[in-house]
Amino acid sequence: MKAKLKSDEKIKKISDKEIYQEIFDAILSFRLRPGTRLTEENLSKIFNVGRTTIRSALLRLSQDHIIEIQPNKGAFIASPTVKQGKDILEARKLIEVEIVKDVIKHATHSDFDLLKKIVKSEENNIEREHMVEGIQLGGDFHLMLAKISKNTTLERILTTLIPQTSLVIVLYENPDAPKCSHFEHFELIDVMEKGQVEKATTLMYQHIHSIETRLNLDEKEFTSDLVDIFKKR
Repeated sequence: MKAKLKSDEKIKKISDKEIYQEIFDAILSFRLRPGTRLTEENLSKIFNVGRTTIRSALLRLSQDHIIEIQPNKGAFIASPTVKQGKDILEARKLIEVEIVKDVIKHATHSDFDLLKKIVKSEENNIEREHMVEGIQLGGDFHLMLAKISKNTTLERILTTLIPQTSLVIVLYENPDAPKCSHFEHFELIDVMEKGQVEKATTLMYQHIHSIETRLNLDEKEFTSDLVDIFKKR
């Protein structure tokens, strides 16, 4: 039994959380496309871990609606339809307008300083064309707003909507569309810090709406090979 434990420990070099992030990063960097099938066998070989770890990572991804697990078929990167994409963004408009109101009520100077640091890091990554990190930091900004709002219900809902939004962006965004969300984030912080509720809610609504205006609504199908995607890890 001890020998088996040592063997298992030697095999496991990466955690399920790290595999989750590797797969999510591959989606955000356009290496892994929506609709791609994820097989436990291939992923186990690619990441040099046992299938239990892979299953745990896939479960995490499924819970965040990044992948879909279909009975008798396996796991696939989620491929939201145009309607689903619009629904996700509409839900975010409704939720984040309310979050902004609560942020203005509860945010401290330290909270605003933290938000500025997140957006500054987002800006730096985008300027260096580190788009994966930039997109993730943009999502972190919105998640931090939800946390500061102290509305745990809205925070929980938004936590599921942010990864889904990333999928929609990957699938439908026009590659020539300008990516300047950090400018809008800085403006939002400034208005919220001044306590301008009406202007802040309007800006947030327009900010989420601007994502939709950058989308190409022509649905496409993509296929990818897992081994080829991760071979340069």
